[in-house]
Amino acid sequence: MLSFFPQILFLAPYSSTILRLTSGLFFVYIGYQMCIRRAEFTRVEVPIIGTLSVWMIWFSAIATILDGLALIAGFGTQLAAIIGMIIAIKHFALSQKYEMIRPVARTTYVVLFIICICLLLSGAGPYAIDYPL
Repeated sequence: MLSFFPQILFLAPYSSTILRLTSGLFFVYIGYQMCIRRAEFTRVEVPIIGTLSVWMIWFSAIATILDGLALIAGFGTQLAAIIGMIIAIKHFALSQKYEMIRPVARTTYVVLFIICICLLLSGAGPYAIDYPL
């Protein structure tokens, strides 16, 4: 089948870069919202853990922000994608029960999980610190 827009196929190598930047910005946003709304998080009762301590929220927020920054910079992209998949699964699993504290819609976590799978399989793309071996 013929392509409808063959003129833009020269941008195909940059698709991984676009996915990497988009997912990185989302993870930075999620971590930022966790920092801003940490008082709301401390009022939530979580099974096994109980109420969340402030240091737990800070740790989770900083880990999420660092993962997002690693994806934006393209540093350790495959490892950052695996960590991003874990973060997306965690937020997706907890977002239905604790929807009052989720920063983005539940389907966003599914999309972030799929983007992280694509980054794990395809690599960082151009303009990244990672170099393929």
